[in-house]
Amino acid sequence: MTHSPILINGVRDRNPVLILRHISNLRVIAMGDSSVFGVGDQGDAIPSVGAGWAGRVAHDLGVAHFLNVAKNGARARHIVKHQLNAAVAFNPHLVLMCIGTNDVLRGDFSRDEIKNSLNDVIEQLRESKSVIVLLGLPDPIKTAPGPLSLRKILSTRVQVVNRVLMELATNHNLVFVPTWNSRIAHERRMWHVDRMHPSAVGHQHIADLVRRNLSLPRRSKKKLPTQSTSSRSFELYWLITNGAKWFAKRSIDLVPGLIWLMISERIKPTKF
Repeated sequence: MTHSPILINGVRDRNPVLILRHISNLRVIAMGDSSVFGVGDQGDAIPSVGAGWAGRVAHDLGVAHFLNVAKNGARARHIVKHQLNAAVAFNPHLVLMCIGTNDVLRGDFSRDEIKNSLNDVIEQLRESKSVIVLLGLPDPIKTAPGPLSLRKILSTRVQVVNRVLMELATNHNLVFVPTWNSRIAHERRMWHVDRMHPSAVGHQHIADLVRRNLSLPRRSKKKLPTQSTSSRSFELYWLITNGAKWFAKRSIDLVPGLIWLMISERIKPTKF
């Protein structure tokens, strides 16, 4: 596929990513699930929600116009229904997106649904010449809680999602940022106590990965804090309070779904 030169703020180039360097009033939007929303980015604070990796990218680039429309629990289908209209109206120069984890956790996981939903989103955003970043998912075997048998199944599904993301990135000339091959991405300090969301350090690490993949220099002189004083006692407290609430809220649909997922995968494994 041949892409015509794109003109933004009087700058013409075949590579729209490079044009971002010349835009002083960048408009950046974040789309996706709880990891994009910023869960895990406040250490021991409850709720542990902060800027998140997308907000940190915006901060480090000195962005004046930043909008985060990500939602906790969002799946690929929800981006089309609940986030796309706001994104199109915002007319962003840069779109930061991560989605798929909540699809992986559900019994009705569908590669085709994820691909078709994201394809619809991408096609509409590309009409405004936005640069779109797709963030790959980490390997659950190395990060997620739970028995190894379940983590293996989730890992297989994550690989399916990542292949979809890479395919979409290739087909639409997007920026794909893998997370699984980072040397330190799976270290304990990179993860919140729930082991499902990045810690403040992890969010900043992802932000740095994204910015480097875009070849954009840091414009902000001051970094957002990444200190965490998480202790064993706090982790136990969090699991008893927030962790128990999360489990109770989702147990009706999630736990039976995960049990069925393990059974069905033995009968009919997920295909790549």
